[in-house]
This record gives sequence, structure tokens and C-alpha cells, in this order.
Amino acid sequence: MASPGKYQPQKLIEMFRLAAALRNKMLEGGFTDNGGAIHSAERILNLLGLRLCFPGLNHINNLRNHPNALFSAKALAAHQAGEQVFIEHISPHRALTWLAIEQVVAGVSDEDFATFVQAHFKLALLTRAETDRLNKINRSKIAHDRLQAAGITVEPFNHVMPSAGGATPTVPPNNSFEADGFAAAQLQR
Repeated sequence: MASPGKYQPQKLIEMFRLAAALRNKMLEGGFTDNGGAIHSAERILNLLGLRLCFPGLNHINNLRNHPNALFSAKALAAHQAGEQVFIEHISPHRALTWLAIEQVVAGVSDEDFATFVQAHFKLALLTRAETDRLNKINRSKIAHDRLQAAGITVEPFNHVMPSAGGATPTVPPNNSFEADGFAAAQLQR
């Protein structure tokens, strides 16, 4: 389990705001995202997404054991056979970070920012072949049907993680990025 005092969502939101401001200043100074201007914001957004969307997960590599984990059917079969599965950001992480920075620049509240992250930070477990096919079709753009365009659907695997409080919560299926309240043009960068 994650340490309760380390990387709490409120602190991560505060640090993301600082990283977004620094990234924008670096761009103004002639630096680029590929050079590293966006890297702190990407890392903090990843930590925040994990805390908000996968409570109790202490490391992204343990996602396959989390009750909220989404698997493709082939990845689930591979996982159950003890084979390797791969973590994929359903919304490509760089593109999602750009949108998150736009939210900060627009002045959204911390609560609204957390809601944005919860709505759009999605991970899935796929096979190597599925990951390769997905990235060949669309590696970098947010699209509501990114997985479906590659012939992939994902669903939660009903497995039980040990919990101090009893039953594992039921998680509804989430097969795609939903564009809740955001213009399609903004999401199709």
C-alpha cells in the first residue's frame, strides 16, 4: 500500500500547477517539451492519476493486481497464464498532460482539476501485440475511440485484493476516453 503521507492528491495538484508554470516559462525561453520542459508535469500527473484513480496502488507496475485494473481479453488470458502484460495510457500521456496544463492555465479550481484527472486518466493492460497495433494506429492523440480503432476493448477483471475493510468494490467497465464537457477539436489535437 502507498504511504498515507506521501504524494497526497492536494500536494500533487499544487506541484502540478508549479510544474505547468515552469514548463510554460521554459517554452517561452525557447526550450521544448521534447527537451524536457514538460517532464515534471508528466511525472506529477502520472502520480496524481494513480492516487485518484487507483487508490492503494503503491507502484504502477502493480496495476495488474489492482481491483480497478482494465484488461483486454487477450491480456487477461496472458496474465492468468503468468505471461507479461503491458500498461498503456488509454489517453496518451503527453497529450493528456497538455490538456491538464490548459486546465491550469484556464484557472480551474483544485476540485475541478481533480475531477478532470479522474475522468481522463485511464490505464489498460494489453498484450505486446495489442500495444504495438494501438501505437501504430494512434500513439499520440487523444481520441474517444482510440482502443476501438485498434480492435481492442477492455473491462475490469473481477479479482480480489486483500483489503482491511472487507469486500472489493465493483468497478463499472470503461472502454474508452469520454470527452465529458470538452470540445472534440480540443481532444483531437
